Amino acid sequence: MSAFTETYNIHTHSFYCGHGSGTIAEYVREAEDKGLQLLGFSEHCPFPDNFLHRSRMDYSMMESYERDVRVQQKEAGIQILLGYECDYFPRYEGYLRKLKESGRVDYLVTGTHFIERSDGTRVSPFSSILTLDEIYRYRDQFIGALESGLFDYAAHPDLFMAGSSAWDEVHKSVAREIISAAVRLSIPLEINGNGMLKRQAPDRFCYPFGPFWTLAARMGASVILSTDAHSTDNLTLTKARLEVFAHQHGVRLVRPCVSAGGQLKWSGAGE
Repeated sequence: MSAFTETYNIHTHSFYCGHGSGTIAEYVREAEDKGLQLLGFSEHCPFPDNFLHRSRMDYSMMESYERDVRVQQKEAGIQILLGYECDYFPRYEGYLRKLKESGRVDYLVTGTHFIERSDGTRVSPFSSILTLDEIYRYRDQFIGALESGLFDYAAHPDLFMAGSSAWDEVHKSVAREIISAAVRLSIPLEINGNGMLKRQAPDRFCYPFGPFWTLAARMGASVILSTDAHSTDNLTLTKARLEVFAHQHGVRLVRPCVSAGGQLKWSGAGE
């Protein structure tokens, strides 16, 4: 496998997420050792009532997490960004908007990890094959997040395909609607490396799902690559594979950059 050329990663989880490992400082050292120039931390955003607490840090830990990242921003030899990965639920939109506008964070990313059913229960695409109703609810939650205006990019949009072998008209339609919304709103979609390390079908990754990204390329989506590392060992482990995958599917890559005012922006990285 050839070396990677994209020298950033902005989807990164440390021990703070509760299901990862490695301190903020350890990640920064690993990034510097592996030649990254931009590292973004994106811990799963907790909610004030600790909703979904089993898969993210306690709300009380936010201050410590943010402080650790800000220390590294001053001390590291590379550019460091502070962010959160957020599940979007309309009832928490005010909370997330206040966080975004607080000046405490550099960026927010959305990822749909839990789908709310009509009876109030939840299902995760990581652990269940989605029913037809759940697929449509995934679509609606994902597009709702994009349309909220809160998020700088969207992680693993093809996650609804993780447990499915079907690529029928329903799945294609849902993919088109998600991609169309991202294109319309100029929000990059992320090809995610973590799914390359999970249980795979004989002929495919758990995710990313190839046909989704071929469609994204045809529809003109802007695309970024991130490893979604949950340990320092995995910070750059899939980066070369991600680049090969992106080029195989013909997506239009963009790169994160930071404006003079500290805003996360996107620059073209070729066709």
